[in-house]
Amino acid sequence: MSEDLLVVLGGILAAGVLFSFISGAVFFLSVFAFGVSYLSWLHRAVSNLRILTTTKFSPMGAVLFTCIPFVGYFLNYFIFSDMVKSQERYMRQKGILKERFPQRILNAWIIASLVLLVLVFVDPNQLGFLTFVSSTFDVDGKHAFQFLEKTLIVVIPILYIMSFSAYVKQERELFEIHTEALFQKRVDEAIRERDIMRAAEKIRKSQGMEKPETDQAGNLQAENRE
Repeated sequence: MSEDLLVVLGGILAAGVLFSFISGAVFFLSVFAFGVSYLSWLHRAVSNLRILTTTKFSPMGAVLFTCIPFVGYFLNYFIFSDMVKSQERYMRQKGILKERFPQRILNAWIIASLVLLVLVFVDPNQLGFLTFVSSTFDVDGKHAFQFLEKTLIVVIPILYIMSFSAYVKQERELFEIHTEALFQKRVDEAIRERDIMRAAEKIRKSQGMEKPETDQAGNLQAENRE
């Protein structure tokens, strides 16, 4: 029975290790895939935007700055803000801006990120956080601290997703209008080329009709001379 128990315990331990390995691998691959997808989008978005207007960051520069460990997370705020301002400036110049970008949401994202950074790396006792919470709300300061930290972990991605969605919506509207303008321009060029060809064809036909009359007049003059 002891040997059977050891086998069962070994199987449970092996299953736990295997499950942990698979979960870790899935999490790592998911994060990697998300990072590659986001950086690809960032490069494409800046490249498309620079076709229409100017930006402070180049496509590759935006990607490289974002990839800087730890600092890149906060640099992404300035990159994103510059993209928003450039896109809105161009849309305002063209008179196609329907709705302003919710900059306050993006600002709330960076502020919440900084607050979470302080909560993670700074002892709240040094800031008087626990004492303030306990005396003000009459609750356990440590529980309030943990609740705030967990709340920010949930709120920060939501704020960024809201900002990202608002930008992508404007980007889609901008390039739909830009694509329509390019299509109309190509149609106008095709019509102009067709009109030019028709005009050239008429000229050739008119020249072809005048030539026999000229030859006939020349033959009459030659007969009169004889």
